[in-house]
Amino acid sequence: MKAFLVMGRSLKALYDELFLWVWLSVLWWVGTVLILPAAPVMAGLHMAANRVANYKRVDSGFFYDSARQYIGKSWLLYGLNLLMLAGVIFNIYFYLNSTAAWAQIVGIVWIWVLVLLLMAGQYFFPLFWQQDEPSIKMILRNAFLLSIRYPLYTFLMMIFQILLLVISIVTVLPIFLLMPASIVVSANFTLVGALQEMGLAPQPPVVDRRS
Repeated sequence: MKAFLVMGRSLKALYDELFLWVWLSVLWWVGTVLILPAAPVMAGLHMAANRVANYKRVDSGFFYDSARQYIGKSWLLYGLNLLMLAGVIFNIYFYLNSTAAWAQIVGIVWIWVLVLLLMAGQYFFPLFWQQDEPSIKMILRNAFLLSIRYPLYTFLMMIFQILLLVISIVTVLPIFLLMPASIVVSANFTLVGALQEMGLAPQPPVVDRRS
């Protein structure tokens, strides 16, 4: 199945550039804790991961350059994502805490909306860099379209990223060292894997094992 193949590619990419991803993850944590650079460092980490997912050379310079490139747009996408998640979670809490039977049904519907949002959300920042010029409208539109077009694949990759998060929390140290990069790399390989099915992204380079 395509999802498991993409999971393997993600793990291999993490292993091949392990020290780079640890360093970029540390920068992500610093930027997130400081709040103000949270969105730019998220964009920078995704740029590095997007290059790897598209089989391009990567180093920390791409992170620094891209973090400064679209500060306004990165904050807009970052903020919209947080607002949508907060809004959906609030609705789930509100309706499921009601005693009315109809409200319980509406609450369950909102749970499915949350699942769809989480599925689409893994495409948001990867699409940011997959475009020649980032368009927030196109990012949101294409993210939801990809989730609907490849629901099982997208759902499995979302579960894989949740599993990476859980493993990082359980093992304590990797949550600081590698968790951000592992999820971001996986998200970008998820996007590229879907685009490969549509003929819109490069296939993995073929290695001649005879040489």
